[in-house]
Amino acid sequence: METLNATQMRDMMLQVADAVVEAKEYLCEADRNIGDGDHGIGMAGGFEGVKQELAGKEFDDVYLVLSTVGRTMIRIMGGASGIIFGLLFYAGSKNMTAQKEITTAEFAEIFEKALVEIQAKGQAKVGDKTVIDALDPMVKALKESVAQNLSFKEMLNRAYLAAEEGKEASKAYVAKFGKAKALGERAVGFPDAGAVSLTVITKAMRDWAQENL
Repeated sequence: METLNATQMRDMMLQVADAVVEAKEYLCEADRNIGDGDHGIGMAGGFEGVKQELAGKEFDDVYLVLSTVGRTMIRIMGGASGIIFGLLFYAGSKNMTAQKEITTAEFAEIFEKALVEIQAKGQAKVGDKTVIDALDPMVKALKESVAQNLSFKEMLNRAYLAAEEGKEASKAYVAKFGKAKALGERAVGFPDAGAVSLTVITKAMRDWAQENL
């Protein structure tokens, strides 16, 4: 059975951090269309902090890598985005027994727990033009990949493609939350900025797996 160890998880999250920092202007542009345009600044700042917490450090617990990422983002970013993207990594890794490596099933479970907790906090569902539009299909793809006994490489590719589809679908929705809610129909045609961020994150995970597994 294929596993991902703590060092690999750290390296993957460092690649995610680099990708998000690099996408700062792209994420601000996505937010400018239907928000206040600072989403990329917050995301890049959070992941700059993640790089400082992870780089050059050795880890022997996969869950500690992810909880470190999540806690750092909540601490640095604050606000709704900090909580949402912090919980993406923290919700499924907190209070977990230390593991040197995890299976594809355990990986999928991390993000399933994140989806549940993010929805419990914000009450958003698919179609409300939030990060859930990309996260829900991503989690479904992870679980389907586990059921089909796919490798991490294949699983992460499918997760990215599902998140991308969800992001594209969010263009058609009228926002029910956040600043975009005030725009009503004028927000139609643009994707949710949080969903855009999730595709950047999942693409970086996919790319790391393609290069390293």
